[in-house]
Amino acid sequence: MRKPIIAVTADTLLTDMKAINQQKADYAPRPLMDALGRNGMIPVILPYTEYAEAEELLPLFDGLLLPGGPNPTPRFYGEEPLWCIGPTYDKRDRFELSLIRACRKAGKPMLGICRGFQILNVALGGTLWQDMSVQDSGAFIQHMQKAPGNIATHRIDITEDSALRPLLGESFYVNSRHKEGIKRLAEGLLPAARAADGIIEAFESRDDDLIRAVQWHPENMEPSLMDPLFRSFADRVRRHMKP
Repeated sequence: MRKPIIAVTADTLLTDMKAINQQKADYAPRPLMDALGRNGMIPVILPYTEYAEAEELLPLFDGLLLPGGPNPTPRFYGEEPLWCIGPTYDKRDRFELSLIRACRKAGKPMLGICRGFQILNVALGGTLWQDMSVQDSGAFIQHMQKAPGNIATHRIDITEDSALRPLLGESFYVNSRHKEGIKRLAEGLLPAARAADGIIEAFESRDDDLIRAVQWHPENMEPSLMDPLFRSFADRVRRHMKP
């Protein structure tokens, strides 16, 4: 069987650069691309486009990875932006929301990371805390860590009967670079991990293996610890690939 092709939705460099072709450039993190390649997948960067419907893009890839990036725009989950919310980019939001719904309908597996975890929840009908540190979220852990982004800073516990438990174990430390968090988990999703303050750190689809998402950045952690997560994604994609 051929290697699975994984579409990685692009972030966009919005800061103007001196070189004209770097202005508003689309990109994906090299550690993430390496993690996919190392675990038997072929990653391709998929920039947002206004010239094609999501369904037209589906034949180009076997699985979808939604990586980190700016905060999802609150209007997509029915709220006004609070003064404390960080940067948003609604063009990427609209693109990813349509892709997620098209992939869900077509039965293509997805993996969400950080922002990807959040936009998946929004696409399926869930809501977010815009800033856990100032809203009534119950969060008391430093989720927007001050340590370097590749350093694991707080512990999470994996739900006993989750699909993540056999892959990653019962409990471990993760890196944490987010202000937003899950307020209401979308219908059809199950929590797969939580921090000590109760904030959901991972979820998965209830009735199938199409959706897995984590709030931390596994691509920046030790490969020996996080590669099982990426290998599992490759396995899920292969099970759903068309001959």
